[in-house]
Amino acid sequence: MWQQTQHGDHRSFRLLYERTIVPLTNRVYRILGDADLTKDILQEVFISLYQKRTELPADLNVMGYLQNAVKYKISNTLRDRLSRAGHEEELSKRYLSIQADHGHAYEKKELGRRIGARLATLPEKCRQAFMLSHFGDLSYKAVAHEMGISVKTVEKHVSKALRVLRKELDNANYN
Repeated sequence: MWQQTQHGDHRSFRLLYERTIVPLTNRVYRILGDADLTKDILQEVFISLYQKRTELPADLNVMGYLQNAVKYKISNTLRDRLSRAGHEEELSKRYLSIQADHGHAYEKKELGRRIGARLATLPEKCRQAFMLSHFGDLSYKAVAHEMGISVKTVEKHVSKALRVLRKELDNANYN
């Protein structure tokens, strides 16, 4: 099917699209929680794939290629969203949206606010590595590549962020 797509067969490309769009949509929407943004990202990824079809190898693992393309689009979107909306507000929203539905709404909102505020105090690279890893669903290797740092440095940044968050959670349990 991929080789036919490379040679301009629109039916093969449409079939490829139909076979991959649902899992990719689920992945993007699960992370970003925005249907319109999910559609935009997937449209960009598929347009890019079609435009590059003649440059890509014939034995390409198309699903792997699409998953990586989606991962990087999500990463860039989260990074842009964080820089525009402010780290504290975005983290609070993200934290509240992924928590189990237990406890009182006020307590969850307050905890999310406190965690967001605490993360906002981290150094930029540390915060970025944590956000890309945990909310961008990127591996440490992918985060390292994205940020232009070593995997070991990513591990240190994420570890530091987790220590800070654990401390904040412990403080929240005693207050």
